[in-house]
Amino acid sequence: MNAVLKSILETGTVSDGTRELPLRHPDFPNLPVHLDHDEGMFLQRIISDVRPTVSLEIGCAYGVSTLYICEAIASLGIRARHIVMDPFQTTQWNGIGLRNARMAGFDSIIEFHENRSEFVLPALLERGEAIDFALIDGWHTFDQVMVEFYYLNRLLRVGGVLAFDDADRRSVNRVIRHALTYSCYRVYGSEGRPPARSSLAGRARRMAARLPKAAAILRPDVIRRDWELGIFGSCVAIQKIAEEHRSSGWDKPF
Repeated sequence: MNAVLKSILETGTVSDGTRELPLRHPDFPNLPVHLDHDEGMFLQRIISDVRPTVSLEIGCAYGVSTLYICEAIASLGIRARHIVMDPFQTTQWNGIGLRNARMAGFDSIIEFHENRSEFVLPALLERGEAIDFALIDGWHTFDQVMVEFYYLNRLLRVGGVLAFDDADRRSVNRVIRHALTYSCYRVYGSEGRPPARSSLAGRARRMAARLPKAAAILRPDVIRRDWELGIFGSCVAIQKIAEEHRSSGWDKPF
């Protein structure tokens, strides 16, 4: 583990160069603003598998996820580029994320955009960019994550992986379930662990799902729970396994 990331995790603090700050933003004291170590290791395993030449990250904050990702990329020994976007890096995060990446020696592989993802992603698509890996960890409303998925799906090469942080939030979870209705995606993996055993309620639900008209009556997320899809946990990844082919008017419940 690089020294900058190790120090952040051990001390629970970051620095803007003049003062030490706790690894939480003062405006969001009860919300984590960084990946935990298990999530970071999960991302590093994905990168080791996919070996991306172009990766992308939405949301930088204090740069913890950036450090995990760039460390894994650097260990591959390949020429690679990591695109990072964060519209509030200077105003809200005091430039600390980029400072940490620079101190760790990763600034040469980072292409940074201090702008919103809904502006940066279509610009990348227009310039003909293609990516192998992306982490979605910005604003977590359903519509925002859906817009990001729409563009990332078009940017992602076959074999590439999309990772969603805070996947246990319903807003993010619903985008993942939507993505998995595309025939070109499969679940790559999850940082979390499934329930240890089934419950009485679970057995009743599975029995109800076998009824002849269950699909017309029950919501898809009731018929198939998250752990049955393999998307449990706070960090979930899906992989593009084929070119996308959907007809006009295509729609599936999720």
